[in-house]
Amino acid sequence: MISFKLKDLKPFNLKWWPATQNEWLPILTKANQTSWRAEKDPATGKSWAKLTPRYGLIKAKKFPGQLILRATGEMQDSAEFELSGSGFSVKTTSYGLYLQFGTNKMVARPWLGVPNTAMKALPPISWKHILS
Repeated sequence: MISFKLKDLKPFNLKWWPATQNEWLPILTKANQTSWRAEKDPATGKSWAKLTPRYGLIKAKKFPGQLILRATGEMQDSAEFELSGSGFSVKTTSYGLYLQFGTNKMVARPWLGVPNTAMKALPPISWKHILS
């Protein structure tokens, strides 16, 4: 039989989640906004589908120089990342859901998710609070 003694073992902080959420929130917000400017799915890094030629012409005329999912800016500018119980939620315009998941007439262009850059930053923050 093998036996060993642990020295200097700190107890876990069982109330680590609220502090972790507060520290994660700005990281998730910034990472998603960076993905929007790059016109990529935040979770996969995959570029959004191009606009259809017909809608591309309409959009270029009506909203010149705007990104694929940006016309007036209302959706992204009004997006609020919030703490929600034991997780997170995003409040935005009603059509954000259709862009995220697509419709029978429109391809999905996921604009919300947890980017890889954020995924690398989140575990150390969690452990910092668990071990504090």
